[in-house]
Amino acid sequence: MSPRRLLLDTLGVAASQYVARAVVLARGLLAAAALGPAGFGGWNAINLVLDYGGYAPCGAVQGLDLRLPAPTARGEADAAVRLLAGAWSVIAAGGLLFSLAVLLALGAGHPVLLRDLGWPAALLALAVVLLQLALTYHGSALRARGLFTVLSATSAVQALVGGGLGVALVWRWGIAGLLWGWLVGTLVALAWTRSAVPDVPLRPGPPGDGLALARAGAPLFASFAASLVLRSVDRLALIRYGSPSDLGAYSLGLMAVGLVLYLPEAAGMVVFPRVAAAAGGARDREGTRDEVLRAHRALGVALPLLVGLAVVWAAPLVGWLLPAYRPGVPAVRYLALGSLMLSVGTLPGYFLLASGRAGRMLLVSSLAALLNAALVFGVAARDHAPARVALAASAGYAAFALGMVAVAALDLRPAGRARAGFVAASFAPSVWAAALALGACALGPAEAPGAAVVRSLVVGVGYLPALWWFGRGAGLGAVVRALRAAPPAG
Repeated sequence: MSPRRLLLDTLGVAASQYVARAVVLARGLLAAAALGPAGFGGWNAINLVLDYGGYAPCGAVQGLDLRLPAPTARGEADAAVRLLAGAWSVIAAGGLLFSLAVLLALGAGHPVLLRDLGWPAALLALAVVLLQLALTYHGSALRARGLFTVLSATSAVQALVGGGLGVALVWRWGIAGLLWGWLVGTLVALAWTRSAVPDVPLRPGPPGDGLALARAGAPLFASFAASLVLRSVDRLALIRYGSPSDLGAYSLGLMAVGLVLYLPEAAGMVVFPRVAAAAGGARDREGTRDEVLRAHRALGVALPLLVGLAVVWAAPLVGWLLPAYRPGVPAVRYLALGSLMLSVGTLPGYFLLASGRAGRMLLVSSLAALLNAALVFGVAARDHAPARVALAASAGYAAFALGMVAVAALDLRPAGRARAGFVAASFAPSVWAAALALGACALGPAEAPGAAVVRSLVVGVGYLPALWWFGRGAGLGAVVRALRAAPPAG
């Protein structure tokens, strides 16, 4: 696999994700304006149902992603079909059980914020969850076959159709309009994905095969679940201790988190099946490890500058577009920088999962999730101001990433002396960019565009030494030369 092919696949997935995120961001901003802070808080509360619904299969999807790439790469069609059908049996059953559990909880009146949104919103959210599970199932086949172009296109279409309809409907129908739009977008994406892999079985296979995949994927599932808790415990704390308006103001920061993490997660989606195939003996292990290191270093150098520049513009943009959300600006800044720290652990985490080191990741992610929950709930119980909760959540993000990079270094950098340097070099650009951005935010009036331009210059010029020093080993020059080269044959 050439560096150019790896880069193009990553950028293809990332481009679709950023198109999708741009639409979702536009939908979020317009929904925030249409619903107000309290209504927007309710929308983000119901998104917890969508987030947790993706984990209803309890490891079957992760087991499929781990086991499917190797037989697919070897051309063993029968084995691949058996794995898919087995996974589908658990995915379908898990989705139905999750829906039943949510309906029973809402029937009992918990949580109050979701209950207040009404049954129609809950039923629409569960319909989206079930369709998304079917889309995820087909996406596993696309990833295993290397069909990242289709995966990217369907992701973009889901966002364009679903987000566009949601924007059109939110002004009249509120949260229900947003859900109807996403439901239609998911249906369109599922139909397109199905047309690309029509041989993926829709008849469930033997439950034993699916349960075997769930067992194989259990460490990955537990690690991802701990990561979900890490990234959602702040919303849970605000639902428990804060008001819908607090959650609404805080939710602008959650959009910033998504924007920061999409690029490293896109790289992770490309890297994961390759590492899994290498672990199964279908690819060269050393070459695959070098791909991971190259991608990790390039992201670690480029992303901090982008985030630092975005942070200094948070106050002017929110003041101009959504003045009712001004109290959420500090939370936006802290969460953007916290997610920057979290992004440092993304590719190492994917490497651990795909290479059979999920037990290590589970230990780190579980400890980090527990630490984050203690910090966030402890802070929210005393002071549920969005900025305070965001600081606590960001501390948990940094702890998670530090543990992930340190554990992955055991395999990515076998030489003991090089491991400490690897960890330090992974975080140094992000720490430097965060310090620059926070310092620059103190310059001039918070919402003045001219002051934001000055702050941008401070961050850009101040980051140049880190870009030069740490970029030397990132292979950025080789990437540019590879992109300019003629496409490889085949």
